[in-house]
Amino acid sequence: MSEQAAQEHHQNVQGAAGPAPQGEAAAPGPAVPPEHPEPGVDDLLRALSARTAQPGATDERLYAERDARSSLSRFTESRISSDRVYGGDHIEVVLGRGDRSVRAYQLPAQDIDLVSSAFLPPASYETVLRAGEALRVILLSGRPGDGKYAVAQRLLLDLGHSTLQCLEPDADLARIDETSLRPGHGYLLQDRDPGSPATALSGFELQRLNTVMRARGCRLVVTLRDGVGTSDPELVKQTLPVQGPPAPRDVLEKHLRWWLGPRGAGRADELLGAPETTRLCAEPNGTDTPLARVADNARLLSLSSAPPAEAVREVTEHASLRDTQEFEKWFSGLRDLPTQCLAVATAVFGGEAYETVSSLAGSLGRRLQPPPTAAHPERPRDMAVTATRGTRLREVSATLVSESVASRHGGAPARVVRFLDPMMASRVLRTVWEEYDVLRHELPSWLKNCAGHELATVRTRAAVAVGFLAGLSFDSLRTGVLQQWAGSPLAILREAAATALVMAAENDELAGPVSDLVHAWAADEAAFQATSARAWTALRRPGGQHDGEALALLHRLAATDRGLVIEAVCLGLTDSLAGSDHSETRDVLAVLQHWVSANDPQRRAVGELAFLFSAADLLDVPAEASGGTHRRWPKLLALAAHDPVHQRDIAVLWDAVLQSPGSYTAASQILTEWARMVDADAYGHRALGRLLHAAASTPRSRHIILRHVSTWRGTESRASRTAAQVLSHFDSKGTDQ
Repeated sequence: MSEQAAQEHHQNVQGAAGPAPQGEAAAPGPAVPPEHPEPGVDDLLRALSARTAQPGATDERLYAERDARSSLSRFTESRISSDRVYGGDHIEVVLGRGDRSVRAYQLPAQDIDLVSSAFLPPASYETVLRAGEALRVILLSGRPGDGKYAVAQRLLLDLGHSTLQCLEPDADLARIDETSLRPGHGYLLQDRDPGSPATALSGFELQRLNTVMRARGCRLVVTLRDGVGTSDPELVKQTLPVQGPPAPRDVLEKHLRWWLGPRGAGRADELLGAPETTRLCAEPNGTDTPLARVADNARLLSLSSAPPAEAVREVTEHASLRDTQEFEKWFSGLRDLPTQCLAVATAVFGGEAYETVSSLAGSLGRRLQPPPTAAHPERPRDMAVTATRGTRLREVSATLVSESVASRHGGAPARVVRFLDPMMASRVLRTVWEEYDVLRHELPSWLKNCAGHELATVRTRAAVAVGFLAGLSFDSLRTGVLQQWAGSPLAILREAAATALVMAAENDELAGPVSDLVHAWAADEAAFQATSARAWTALRRPGGQHDGEALALLHRLAATDRGLVIEAVCLGLTDSLAGSDHSETRDVLAVLQHWVSANDPQRRAVGELAFLFSAADLLDVPAEASGGTHRRWPKLLALAAHDPVHQRDIAVLWDAVLQSPGSYTAASQILTEWARMVDADAYGHRALGRLLHAAASTPRSRHIILRHVSTWRGTESRASRTAAQVLSHFDSKGTDQ
């Protein structure tokens, strides 16, 4: 970093207590607690007992992060029509590596169920299906609004592809090869213009894609932009017309009954019998409403508990918000400041309980208006309370949704606040930031305060919102929020800075500034180094670009005796293992193996501790669990059971920590918890037995493992069945490694 940049960096940090940058409030964040001695390695090892007793904290926080990012992601902003995602079902993937990668989004189970159960085929569907059996790349043409995308989804399901992924709108199909495809998956690409120079699709390229898809047992269905045809004879051969669409009224009924379910049959009859409902199937000019919009109208209608006429009015008003001018008029026309604040709070904290969202909206409102006085009280005496929860949510086009949210104890049912349309979150934040000076001035300081909330999920959502806003105004958020969080003595604020920066890094235009900031922090004092370690994945690019740079940064930071940096490195790697794909998992495990075998005692200690953090906290449901059980396992055990290469790598790490005098006590405690977690699962017994046998690489390590497993034999250990199976496995395998 240049001297000038370094000076600017320190000025930004030192300026945290001074005047706020232009356009931002100078409100402080959460109060800093009294200084405590910085923890050392021994303190962190002892603290592992709490993680061991209550695993799942990382999964719970990352669920909230994925959920928040799903509402503010590139896919939502790109208006992909299938991208109606709630919670942890939002899965974005990268096909391929390096500069030949393509982003994709995996359709959640609810979307698959919907198209499986509520799809109404067009008249030409059987013809399209028969022709599609011989093709690996299918182009669908048709009139606007005839439901081509729904046909594409159902076509892939009927042709045997149970997992569907939607490519990003501007995907370069030339980058797709055999290595980038997942065997048996179906792929979708919407609204392609084969004649556009930017997205040209030639006959030669089509033949290549056919070969690639066939080799991996995959299919690609491309819906051509409405009304667009092609003159290329090769493309014409694989273009199938969608003709004879179902009647909009039939689509509305089918989807409404699906959303309401069997218990809502009476409500469906009531709504469908109302004459006003026909307005949801026809445009004001008399033409049919596009089928995708009819289907969405059915979803919105199912969420309303109002009388039919009022419910239809709510749906039509919400549909009008798709127009940008109407959306801006809607927000400015909200009846009062508390309602506008509720809309902003829902944009940031959608997914939390109503009570939480309402409270946070109130805190924003208090920032935006002067405190009440005797002359101007907040509420006049004896004024009736009229703003009910339902009324307030309807005004901001939101509702309460019953869903299962991730917690350290597994999925937990909850009623949370959501916008009716997930695109609303990004539109509200963008509109507020770009159009409303008063709100823009207070928004950063409000989010800084929310990042100190007692709920980890609230802190995470606030950080993701800062990351989204950084994509709109990076320098403003860098100086006003990120620098202050990154240098904070509070670990929760350093974590928020890292979360925000990883979110901002999704914007390709910010790759350079984000990288510079992470490296600048890594060269600063310990608090900034800790934040850099938490944000190390912000350096990674889609497809594995700059992985070496990111891992090298982490390697440098691991050579430390500063407790807050060590803890940050451990948590950064744990986060990465929690949500990583195969290649990223492989890279992280390789780094840990390198560290635990290093001559450098600092890196060796950090490697052992980082592995134990992940082993203690991460949970997963193994695909091969016996009896169809959904009992959660330690994630690293699930990885080892599923992949022999991962089993070998994880076995090496267990061998290292069990033979380490500094790590043995914590390692043995965590291993005992693993045994207890799978004690009721015969498949888990066998998986742990195989893993520990692989870890017993020397007579000494075999002796250590068997001695410890023997302590599980008593019924009071709550792992006696696991002990019996593991010892039996060792007996059957003998001493051969």
